[in-house]
Amino acid sequence: MIEKAQLESVLRSTLSLNGCTINVKISKSKVTLSGRVQTTDQKGEAERLAWDVIGVWTVTNDLAID
Repeated sequence: MIEKAQLESVLRSTLSLNGCTINVKISKSKVTLSGRVQTTDQKGEAERLAWDVIGVWTVTNDLAID
């Protein structure tokens, strides 16, 4: 089972993602990221962090870049 609170905590504590608004939705083994980031690097970093969570089989990255 994917721990939503754990992933949200990791995203909040990652310095490169400060100032970003990232929402996490979990459905079984799928993570969907939505919200806003400032750069493509931040978008990629958020997705990478989601993939690092045990139990994740699919990540949909719907983050918009400002």
